[in-house]
Amino acid sequence: MIRLAVRLPAMLAALVPAALAVAQSGMVPASPAHKQMARDVGQWEGEFKMWMDPAADPIVSKATETSKMLGDYWLQTEFSGEIGDQKFAGRGMLGYDPESKKFVGTWCDTMTPYMSIGEGEYDVAKHALTMTYKARDPMTREMQSSKMVTTFVDDDTKQAVMYSAPDDAGKSWKMMEITYKRKK
Repeated sequence: MIRLAVRLPAMLAALVPAALAVAQSGMVPASPAHKQMARDVGQWEGEFKMWMDPAADPIVSKATETSKMLGDYWLQTEFSGEIGDQKFAGRGMLGYDPESKKFVGTWCDTMTPYMSIGEGEYDVAKHALTMTYKARDPMTREMQSSKMVTTFVDDDTKQAVMYSAPDDAGKSWKMMEITYKRKK
């Protein structure tokens, strides 16, 4: 343990200048995809609808989202609202992997101990980001996938729709819909 404590400052002293040199040299410049994420920066107010069952009426409430860039590469999102009478908060990270040419993201929230990990693509013509997330179902503890489609209606309006994993018949259903307006 003492050896690690002695070596750690030396390792950091060697790595930090190398990381700064890479960042300053522009070896991995921010791409148009990274710049696209910046469109989401700001504070948003939304109407949140959640369907617990495809045949049920949705639970409707208000929500807020605050998004900011972490440097040029990552979009951080903080979400808060209520589902029924229960407070709900979540955090997301979104980035773009220039090697796989896919958006990548994570999501965690106050309703489950499992993190969602996703990847997806942006459709320029539709102004829509479609992400497929994988996470454990809190009820079954089995891995499942879901799809989130976020569409920018205009610079100050966006809509996020989440669909469930396909059931045994291969059908998915709309689980959630949030219509956001940018707070001015």
